[in-house]
Amino acid sequence: MRLSSTYPHIEDVAPKDVEEVQRFQAAFKREDIPHKAFTTTFHRSGGAGGQNVNKVNTKVFMRFGLDEQAWLPHYVRRRLRELDAKRVNSKGEYLITSEKTRSQRHNIEDCLDRLWESVCHAAELPKGPDEETVQRVEGLKKAEKARNKEHKKRQSDRKANRRKGFDDH
Repeated sequence: MRLSSTYPHIEDVAPKDVEEVQRFQAAFKREDIPHKAFTTTFHRSGGAGGQNVNKVNTKVFMRFGLDEQAWLPHYVRRRLRELDAKRVNSKGEYLITSEKTRSQRHNIEDCLDRLWESVCHAAELPKGPDEETVQRVEGLKKAEKARNKEHKKRQSDRKANRRKGFDDH
């Protein structure tokens, strides 16, 4: 039984996706994120900051169409949509915001850092069980079957004894 879609099983991933994602993981660096793929807008930041928040547009909104990003493997795009569903709007755009600092440049870097972390997390392939775990589970299944069989045998004997006692009267 599967817990949820956020925990995929290795059997659910197509072999071509596994190869594609492994190649992507080996080569992907933060510097490889194409900056031109994003639409970046700036707004006034909220919160504390004195007059700076009233004068300077430091809050950064970065958005990009998730399905249009050829630099991301299909599996990674699908996982981003599943893991960060709240970041994907109705148009299918992935949105990241930052107002952590009082500098546009630093907030852009923060957005890129967060995107890089999200992509790395989405690119993680599920791991299958190791051989020891498989053997342990098989042993537990056999033991459970044996216990159930023994329980049924006891129940059967108990009921058979009742029938013998009933016929004697």
